[in-house]
Amino acid sequence: VSKQHAIMPGQSYGLEDGSCSYKDFSGSRNNRFSTPEQAAKNRIQHPSNVLHFFNAPLDVTEDNFYVCLGGLWVLGGSGRIGAPPCPPGERSSSGLLEWDSKSDALETLGFLNHFQMKNP
Repeated sequence: VSKQHAIMPGQSYGLEDGSCSYKDFSGSRNNRFSTPEQAAKNRIQHPSNVLHFFNAPLDVTEDNFYVCLGGLWVLGGSGRIGAPPCPPGERSSSGLLEWDSKSDALETLGFLNHFQMKNP
């Protein structure tokens, strides 16, 4: 939940690629805060040193994440992956990636959020 009561569309500006810096999602069916009842169902998660990943290849390893981050791993500390074995028939895996500090995890999240890993 934002501390701001409203965002004014007139305060938007153009980005380098020509797109607008403002988009209205208030009518989207994915808006989890459109009613007080829907907002009450949300579980707000505070920043943590553990990241949850999903829809990753079945054979995901710490090395896979190292390749995705390309050198950031060295800057970000030591990541440890904990993923339960995938049941037969699954097409992707999920698990937890733990970092030494909250700031390292958040920096990694900024780089890896919506990153597409190759999944044969």
